Amino acid sequence: MPRTDLLGEIRRERYTLGAIWRFARGSFARVSRGLPQHPELVRPIAALALVLFTLQFGAALLLSVHVGRSAGVSYLVASSLMLLFISFWVLTHVGLLLGSRDGQLVIKVPIPIAITMLRFVSIPAIVILIREARWEAVVWLFVASAFTDVLDGVLARALRAETRVGALLDPLTDVAFNSCVFIALLEARVVPWWVTALMLLRYALLVGGTVYLYFFYGPVRIRPTLFGKLTGFLTTLLLGLLLLGLSSWSESARRSMKEVFDVGLGVMGLATIIQVVFIGLANRSVGQEPVEVPEIQERPAKVVGEIRSR
Repeated sequence: MPRTDLLGEIRRERYTLGAIWRFARGSFARVSRGLPQHPELVRPIAALALVLFTLQFGAALLLSVHVGRSAGVSYLVASSLMLLFISFWVLTHVGLLLGSRDGQLVIKVPIPIAITMLRFVSIPAIVILIREARWEAVVWLFVASAFTDVLDGVLARALRAETRVGALLDPLTDVAFNSCVFIALLEARVVPWWVTALMLLRYALLVGGTVYLYFFYGPVRIRPTLFGKLTGFLTTLLLGLLLLGLSSWSESARRSMKEVFDVGLGVMGLATIIQVVFIGLANRSVGQEPVEVPEIQERPAKVVGEIRSR
């Protein structure tokens, strides 16, 4: 049974334990039966994981030489666990999408997915570098992450390889990357607690809104709004300039301008939170339809922040 039909059954039965169990069992059966019968789907992901691990191992050696042995070992362990998780996540989604255009594109044109996975496994490196106050390296890694964030989307459109897997993996990677960066900066006492709290609340609302729409209204399509793009760009710009200042500005310049950057980042986080809340309240006025309605596509569009239901 297709995965969307299983979700429809869960909604019709109002999330009973039996319906949830049938959904989990059906999804597991689809993946466990499908992937062994199609090794051509597994090989590209496995090869990609090996390439990424090779890059991680090289990065771990560099960290061991230039930062310290514990930094290299910590990065290799953390990034390897994250690589296992993200590889399993992609394989699971490919298994659920067997025979679909999305599943085939992930295998045939894996470059955008590979770039996103690379950004995901780089998270431990930037966290370690922030904790070690290696600000020049942090700046370079942050810039590289921002560049690959743009590159994977450009390549996906240029190669006509846009998929649901990539459309979901990319923003989730952004949320994980930015959340870890702000938490690490808080631990390093670079940003105040309220800036990190606003940013984490922003990401929690976006992720929570996506999960809510997915389970109660059906498949969602992530479509950035103009306001969301602007606040995201400005947040990245302000954070990049702050990191650049930590690596190159004088101590007096840092002290005089740091609070300005704190306020700017806080405003960006608060602006996004307000947008999400107001859009959520506006969606309530569209009209609540029963969750058991099977034709998901005919329902009014719902938006939470930058998330729109299909």
